[in-house]
Amino acid sequence: MVLAYADAPRRLTVVPDIKPTILALQPEGALNEATSRNFQQALEEALEQVTETVMVDFLWVEAIDSYGIAALVAGLQRAAALGKFLSFQSMDADSALVLETAWAQQQEREAGGWTHTFSADLELFLGNFQR
Repeated sequence: MVLAYADAPRRLTVVPDIKPTILALQPEGALNEATSRNFQQALEEALEQVTETVMVDFLWVEAIDSYGIAALVAGLQRAAALGKFLSFQSMDADSALVLETAWAQQQEREAGGWTHTFSADLELFLGNFQR
């Protein structure tokens, strides 16, 4: 049972002293330079209020520009810092690809480059199972 709701850019309304497990945001129109700051603020407030997950439903979003992507990446960072989940639903494929790329770049900047190489002993061991 959800006791809170938010429609970006309107403010989050929460019943005092009760934290929902899951909260859904349904932004409308475009996530762009004009709207991304309010959306990011609503997303961060939602992340502070829930105990587990914020779901963002993009069904009514017509376009997402670089400012919108930056707001989503900031939301992902905040969710990770709080140990909460952030789920994106109904996002178009192009925006999802741009978001995945931006998130990967952010992760690489923060954690440094990753290599997918194991120790020589493990590589040799795994090599014995190849055909």
